[in-house]
Amino acid sequence: MSKNNRKKVNKKKKKYDPNGAFGRFMLAMIILGIVILLFINVALPIVKEKFKKAAAEKTVDILSENIEKIAGDSPEAQKLTETLENMSEEDRETVTEIVAEHMDTETVSEVMEYVTDGDQQGLIEYASENLSPEEVMELMEIYGKYAD
Repeated sequence: MSKNNRKKVNKKKKKYDPNGAFGRFMLAMIILGIVILLFINVALPIVKEKFKKAAAEKTVDILSENIEKIAGDSPEAQKLTETLENMSEEDRETVTEIVAEHMDTETVSEVMEYVTDGDQQGLIEYASENLSPEEVMELMEIYGKYAD
């Protein structure tokens, strides 16, 4: 074979190999993209909801612990404390759900500021501005159930 023919043989065009490195890389990137999309659309909302519920439960617990500070030395403070202590799990869950519906980082810090300052009027204004009339009625029903 002549020298020119040997160069032609060695310079033959390579066929596309679907199992080559580039093909495997592209397949891995597609699978990774699908996994990321599934995580964002399925797993992330579930995780967010669990964290939000846990944060709402903690908020209700903190409000319960600081009710005397919020209500002051009034007779209402003792009544509120007894109400929160005697509340059933079902009613506590209802209160937690109402809190969780209106919860984000701004509202948590705002409510905690009212709690630490003992600002009862601020909490009342916040509730009247942010809770629906149905939610307020539900909370009043729960309070009425235990306040008697």
